[in-house]
Formats: sequence, structure tokens, C-alpha cells
Amino acid sequence: MDWREKLFGKVLVKCDSPGTQNGQFENVPTLEALADCVEDGEGAVCGIYFSFANISDTSDDFGVRLEDVYKKVDPRLKVVQVVLWAHVGTPEGPIERETGFRRSLTGKPWFAVPFHDVDIKRRLTQKYSIAVGVPTLVIRGRPVRDALLNDPGGERFPWPAPPLTDVLRGVQLQGETGSKLFEELPGDTVRVFYFAAHWCPPCRTFAPSLCNALAAVRKRRAKYANTQLILVSSDRSEQSYKRSVSSVSAAGALAVPWTATEARLALPTALGVAGIPALVLTDSNGKVITANGRQHLAADPLGLNFPWGHRPVSLLTEQALLKMARHPAVVLFIDDEDAEIEFSESVLTPSAESYYEECSIQYPGFCPYQNSSDDETMDFDYTTSRSRVKKKSFKHVMFYIGIDGTDSADMLREHIGLDDAVPLLTAIDFPKQRMVTMKYGDEITTDSVQNFVDAYLSGNADFKPLKPYSEKC
Repeated sequence: MDWREKLFGKVLVKCDSPGTQNGQFENVPTLEALADCVEDGEGAVCGIYFSFANISDTSDDFGVRLEDVYKKVDPRLKVVQVVLWAHVGTPEGPIERETGFRRSLTGKPWFAVPFHDVDIKRRLTQKYSIAVGVPTLVIRGRPVRDALLNDPGGERFPWPAPPLTDVLRGVQLQGETGSKLFEELPGDTVRVFYFAAHWCPPCRTFAPSLCNALAAVRKRRAKYANTQLILVSSDRSEQSYKRSVSSVSAAGALAVPWTATEARLALPTALGVAGIPALVLTDSNGKVITANGRQHLAADPLGLNFPWGHRPVSLLTEQALLKMARHPAVVLFIDDEDAEIEFSESVLTPSAESYYEECSIQYPGFCPYQNSSDDETMDFDYTTSRSRVKKKSFKHVMFYIGIDGTDSADMLREHIGLDDAVPLLTAIDFPKQRMVTMKYGDEITTDSVQNFVDAYLSGNADFKPLKPYSEKC
């Protein structure tokens, strides 16, 4: 599917179509409406404008400013408006909401997601972490609200983000045990940028959870032992700034200094942050691994799947159990040891990568907010070097590592009646109420895992009945 249809669906509405005065919008195929847009490189840029129908046009100064800039940079910018509802006061009914939707769009010189495409609106809102009641524009995955407001003539359109390394070059990050230049941080560490302020109540609530998660990650996984937390403060006074620093000192945080005002103000733009608290994870080269770390941490408070990027194999969490109600899964149960986790990833990953490549599926994210294709049913030929198997209309398979002693693994074992033997390889299919287990004692290798997966997918495995899934597992 084309990237434009993945984002917006197959149809958009034309806001300035002839019938809008009578409440009728013209439907236009998405690919036709955005024909000139390119995902990257030269060509028209697609901007997603998130607005709120119960904020009046007079109070939505951003919408007015956006329309002014749009007229100056057209046809280089194509806008798709997503009309949302700010939940303030007593919520109006569906008729009032649709009236507000039409009022928001009538006469606008761009396109919009249709009123009834609620799932698309919800997915886009979650994907870009849109703050309720704050109209904004997203271009190529980054919020550019502030950049647009600071450039009313559109001279710097499309407002590219400054490179992270340029923003922080020469900045002496400060910590309780001393200071360090950003460029002197170890090259193999994950950098966790935490955007916060002491005046922000959600930040004060989030900070302890963040510190606890990082402590668990560093203890469990040796390769993440040197993960570096970097505080980017939005405080309004130095006294408040110091309190923010204190809130994450337990996690060994380094902070962008209070005096480095230019860097502190540029970092939200560089990393696509539009509100606080926010958590962005990058590699040592400044490449973003995870843009919405706050949502990921909420779903995975122990950081089992840190740093939360899309991957072929994930650790089993309680959120994963919810997915397993809808999807079959290959699960390898192991002891809670770093070496065992590394081994499990090494033997499961080749089979998982081969499967996802063959099915043309993007690696799933562990977090439920991220994976819009979770409920898709597919038809395809599953091919391996050993066989060719025709599979029709089934939910795609997930690959998990179940760590003994965690609530999720223990609940799953109890529900399906597995003993506590480890390592133990299983394929669990709640939708079809069946499962298969590799014979205990058989050596688990890359090849044996591939053979097991092939047998499961072909239907030639020794299946056993499985009682229906319950969320109480």
C-alpha cells in the first residue's frame, strides 16, 4: 500500500469543493489529492494539520497563520486537516460534532480526513502524540508548529530540523558527579532525551517511573548498562531548573545547562518534540530510535523491550498477551539471565525476519499504540528454502521471548498448562484454540527453530487443543 493511503486511507474530502456551502464535501481519492507529494526528497511536502472543532476560528490563531503561510508556499505544501475534538466542558453529541467538523473545513484550500474515519484520526493522533487542544502541523513526522509561527513568511519552509550533533556540539552536559561534552559520550550508548519542567505536574509524576525503568534496564541487559539519560529543561527559572535536575539525579542524568539557552530551545525542534513530558531515544549518531518513549514506557514500565524500536522478536509483556488474543505467536520460554535473552534473540530472529520478509510485513512494535496493522488478515504464499506452503486469510504471527518469573510469562504458562521447563519453544494460537510445543530436550538452534516454525505454518505440527483466551489468563 502506498504511504499516503497508509496514513490517510483511500479517500479524502476536498474542503473548498462547490457543495460545501450546503454541507456537502467532494470525496477525492487520496492518491489523486496528494499526487505531487513525496515522502522524502524533492517534491511537494505533505503536512498534517491537527485542529480542534470546538476551538473557535478566532481563538485558533495557528490555523489563521497556517493558511497565510500555505498561500505563500503553495504548491510546495499540501495540507491534510485532521479535525479533532478538545474534551472540555460537556461534550456535545454527534450532530454538533459533525456541524463543528464542517464549520472547521468549509472554504479551506486543502483536503481533510473524512468525519467518520475515526480510526484513522485516532491512529494519527497517537502516532504523532498530539496534545489535546493544541492545534499543530506535522511535516515528515515532526511537529513544526513553533517553526511556522516564527517564520510567517515561510522563507525557511519546510523548516528542516537542525542536526542533533550540531545543536549539542560543544555543550558541556552537567551531572551530579561532573560534566561532560556531548561529543565525549561513549559511542555505543543509547541516549534518552527527557523533555520536562518542574512546573509541569505530569513531569513530576513521570520522572520516578523513568528512573525506575532505566534502573531495571541497566540491571537486566548488559548492553544497555551505559544508557545515558539527558534532561532538556523547559523551566522558567533557574531554581525550577535545579528541581527538575534533582528529580532525575537517581538515574545518573546529565542535563543541558540552564545557561545553554540556545541549545535547550533548539532541541525540541531537532527531535520533533511538541509538548512535555516527552521521551526521545537516539543512537550515538543522533538517529532517532523511538520518538514517543513516554507511551512505550507506560506500556512497558520495566523496560523489557527497551529501546522500544520495531523489531522482529520482542520480550513477552502483559500488553503482548492482549495481542495474543488476536494473533498466533511463537514463544520461547527462558530463564531470566542476560545470556539467555541474547541466545534467544539469536535463534529466533532469523526465522522471524524470514517470515516478516516473506509476508511483506513491517516488524511489529511491541506497543499497542504503534502497530496499526495488528488486526490485518492476509493472503500470501509462505516460502522457505525447504517448502512452499499456501496460507490463506490468517492473522500474522508474532515472535516473543517469555522470561521465567515475569508476570506475563507465568500467567501464560498457567493458562495453557505448561510446566516450568526452560528453555521451551511453543507456538500458541488462541484464535484457532490450538498449540504445539517442541519436544523438551531437543536442542534449540537456528535450524531447529526454523523447522519448528515451518511445521507450524504448514499445519503439519502435532497440535494440541487450547482453551479459549481470557484476558485474565
